[in-house]
Amino acid sequence: MAEHQQVGAKLSFGWEKLEALLREPNLREMIEDYELEHRSPVLAHLPVDIDWPRLLAQEASGVYRIWAARVDGTLAGFIAWYVEPHPYYRTVLFAVDGGHFLAPAFRNKGRIGWGMWRSAFAALRREGVRFAMPHDSTRRPMTPFLLAFGAEPLSTWWILDMSV
Repeated sequence: MAEHQQVGAKLSFGWEKLEALLREPNLREMIEDYELEHRSPVLAHLPVDIDWPRLLAQEASGVYRIWAARVDGTLAGFIAWYVEPHPYYRTVLFAVDGGHFLAPAFRNKGRIGWGMWRSAFAALRREGVRFAMPHDSTRRPMTPFLLAFGAEPLSTWWILDMSV
């Protein structure tokens, strides 16, 4: 999973290990920014409490994978994927978007986001993934972007606070 694609001298994309990413100086800031940007008001009262041991275990089993974008060696963005056969189509490998983010400082600059997604889809294809399931957010919709890749809308997810 150490695959990296160098694009020019400053931009690279590739699979990276979560353990290494946890040492990145800007990762915590990226997670906070992601939450501020995407979090539903329904979840606003909950503290962010990521189960790192669980994600590391899922990564060790080959299910959880992170595709990273770097600019001059700095982590600019990532797409977390859950890659495994679908329980209803057990011979078909699916990749489900488990969260993605491109730091605001790297948006609208040289198509970094486009390159991150394009290269992630290509890497997933090389690994035998048949269907990728990216998602967007009502807070930051990506519909036109995903349509440009040939994605089709599949469903709408809803959230209901069962404690009220």
